[in-house]
Amino acid sequence: MANTEIPLVVRDLHKQFNDTPVLEGLSLEAHEGDVITLIGASGSGKSTFLRCMNLLEVPDAGEVIVHGEPVAFQTRRGKREPADWRQVERIRARLSMVFQGFNLWAHMTLIGNVIEAPRHVLGLSKREAHERGMALLERVGLADRAGYFPAQLSGGQQQRGAIARALAMEPEVLLFDEPTSALDPELVGDVLKVMRELADEGRTMVVVTHEMDFARDVASQVMYLHAGRVEEAGPPSEVLVNPESARLQQFLGPRF
Repeated sequence: MANTEIPLVVRDLHKQFNDTPVLEGLSLEAHEGDVITLIGASGSGKSTFLRCMNLLEVPDAGEVIVHGEPVAFQTRRGKREPADWRQVERIRARLSMVFQGFNLWAHMTLIGNVIEAPRHVLGLSKREAHERGMALLERVGLADRAGYFPAQLSGGQQQRGAIARALAMEPEVLLFDEPTSALDPELVGDVLKVMRELADEGRTMVVVTHEMDFARDVASQVMYLHAGRVEEAGPPSEVLVNPESARLQQFLGPRF
């Protein structure tokens, strides 16, 4: 399949912080409707890999290609950076990210959070953005909380609101960075339910997660990262049921 038909291609990404390698040649292809889960111990590079995909972190080497459009980089004063920040804005609109810590603006209502980017980045009118935003809040079960501020919402409600905000950009790929890890256990299910429904709709998703049931039941591909490299990857029926790597067997628990 040609790159122009693939929503997201990442090739040979490298990243280091203070001379410490964090990513050592990671690659990924997310085809239409794929749900790719990134698993691994803390410090394995999962979140950094995800943040490099939409340029929240700039990779030291490697390519990021969104539907055939490569991100352009340049080197200034010995440091690699995007060559065109307007392109980065376009890329981020196409690769919407849902963060571990919700990242809702505290001074805005929930509907205000959802419509801000569509109005200012996509150029939607206030009415168009509001109609889209309310439909999405209905979609995640929060239409009755549209006028609430984040502090008035539970963590699970904030995270579902953050998903609605990401969807409002009509992205080609949704990126999730451990979306349930900051939630109380009783609130995790509501967020995972929304994510399962998005997968059932055919949304293309890349998900950093510790939720092994989600990875097993929903993912089309699981990638196990260790020390900035892909230790094992493949369908969940192989990677999570019959892992070959001793490290992955240990990571998955005592049944191995």
